[in-house]
Amino acid sequence: MPAALRYFLMEDGLRTGPHSLLVLRQKADIGVLTSTTPVAPETEPDTWAPLRDFQALCSELLPERPKYKLGAHPIKRVNTSATDAAPSVQEILSANLAREKAVQGDLLTPLRPRKNRRRTDYLIAASLINGLVIVNLFLGRPWYDPFLLGFFVMGNISLAWVLFGVMDRY
Repeated sequence: MPAALRYFLMEDGLRTGPHSLLVLRQKADIGVLTSTTPVAPETEPDTWAPLRDFQALCSELLPERPKYKLGAHPIKRVNTSATDAAPSVQEILSANLAREKAVQGDLLTPLRPRKNRRRTDYLIAASLINGLVIVNLFLGRPWYDPFLLGFFVMGNISLAWVLFGVMDRY
């Protein structure tokens, strides 16, 4: 096979190429090129045939891989106990309880729960929001009252939701 001969490929219904032997090897290595891929030589671009029909090119791009077989060596059983009887559930549970009692002294005692400050923080923040609304109500701007009412309602609802629904205990 001449080294300078190049080939066209049919990839996803589109004609690509002409490709050199090096590019064809790369495409075969990544699995784009198979034995059923339509190929045409550069000298005859309208003569399409599967890659397997080009014997020399196919054997160079897709070499026969060796098939490995397990030899005549027998497979030994390893990591097995001398007895073939499986342990019962009661035996497994009693063995687990015995191990747990053996290490009971090494276990850490559970920590007491931390003091929760969310309620205090809620009361402080709600007092600030409501105080701001009350101060602005007494300033005497009647056009401002609907906005204050909305701020009062949304502020209290969102504060309670964030502190008690979204945030973790801190």
